[in-house]
Amino acid sequence: MNSLLKLFILFYLMSSSLFAETMNIKVNQSDLSLPFWSSKLLNYGGVIIIRGGEQAHWSILLASLAKQLAQNGWSVALLNCKEDKSISWIDQLPNAISALRQENNKRIVIVHYGDQLNVTLDYFNKPQAKLVNGIVFLSAYDLKSKFDKPIHLRFPVFDIAGQFDYDVVLQQRANREAEIKAPNYLMIEMPGAQHDYQYSQQLLLAFVHGWMAKLPEFIPQPPPILVSYVEPVGLTKKLNVEAKSEAESYIYHQPLLSEIN
Repeated sequence: MNSLLKLFILFYLMSSSLFAETMNIKVNQSDLSLPFWSSKLLNYGGVIIIRGGEQAHWSILLASLAKQLAQNGWSVALLNCKEDKSISWIDQLPNAISALRQENNKRIVIVHYGDQLNVTLDYFNKPQAKLVNGIVFLSAYDLKSKFDKPIHLRFPVFDIAGQFDYDVVLQQRANREAEIKAPNYLMIEMPGAQHDYQYSQQLLLAFVHGWMAKLPEFIPQPPPILVSYVEPVGLTKKLNVEAKSEAESYIYHQPLLSEIN
């Protein structure tokens, strides 16, 4: 009975996640389409969920999370879940952020799940990185690269791991809060959860949605107003004459010592 129930749940999640829309972006003159779920009813903002790893793989967990976030007011795109060997996911990230920003999303949030966390951190540690409102580390770790320079992020961080997560996840996150400088850093360990959050998806949704919805909204800054003023020729000439007259008066009509005394 339990096996049949698991198969039914798996089939439901797979079938429901395949009906995603697409978000089209252009990277290096190549047109790409990302799996996408548009927000329903409300509009809290846009989310980009990155499935870390060298190879792109579809993720039932992330597709399910994306669908549930869309039902709660978020527009969600997945990165590195659709195989494209020509362009890496980190090269797609800036254009994906721009695409969501162009849709007037008042918040843009990054969710990084799994491996290659330092690739994401390296991008956002650069001054020229696209600005987002926050980032979620979801059972995030990095097997290969070691970040050997200070990490300064300009937005809040929410660091989530399962109670029974991979050892590498729990070990790396133990030191991460001290290594990353951010306006706000929140770390939680989800009770009973494993790395795939198979039986904890509703709790995961509640944590992620609740934190993201409280992030400050993006306030667009108006472009600076440049004001140029050209003085009339006559006025300029008059001012120059007056200035010259005052200068001559100061030079040639200094007070005498007797006048001072």
